[in-house]
Amino acid sequence: MKTEDPVLTLDELSEQVEQLLNRYALLGAQQDHRVSPVPDARTIRYYTTLGLIDRPRIDGRQARYGRRHVLQILAIKALQAINLPLSEIQTRLYGRTDGELEAILASLAEFWKTQKAETVEPVRSTTWHEIVIEPGVKLMIQDGWTPPHQDKSATMQKIGAVLEALLPRSKKPNGGEPNDH
Repeated sequence: MKTEDPVLTLDELSEQVEQLLNRYALLGAQQDHRVSPVPDARTIRYYTTLGLIDRPRIDGRQARYGRRHVLQILAIKALQAINLPLSEIQTRLYGRTDGELEAILASLAEFWKTQKAETVEPVRSTTWHEIVIEPGVKLMIQDGWTPPHQDKSATMQKIGAVLEALLPRSKKPNGGEPNDH
């Protein structure tokens, strides 16, 4: 028995496309910020006018969309993500079967997944507070830092130990050389 094609309103079509763009990791893949990541009703009607997607079935005064429309819009958004203009997208998608649209979508979704995996994390800035204790001695504290324990005396002991280790040693009483740690 053949499965019924889903019958979607324009708003339902837009919602389903958004969910699938998210699932395929294509939501936000578009680098040209002039193009919205999710097509709204007006954009879908525009795509229909251009012949990028098939005309919907009309029931009374209500346009009804199905699975093929979803595939066509997903393919359009996937191709827009690689910066193709609508005229080129129209040429590439014209006359494609549902299976061919699925293949285009799958290959571009895989491409974007690997692109995101290879993307280097953005550089995050850190604010440091520099406190001059006396000439030649500074204490650097990262903004928002709190001691890892309630007792600040342990931190104070560590600071004292660092100062002790870095300060030049006087000559040992037995005439030995200063300690070079």
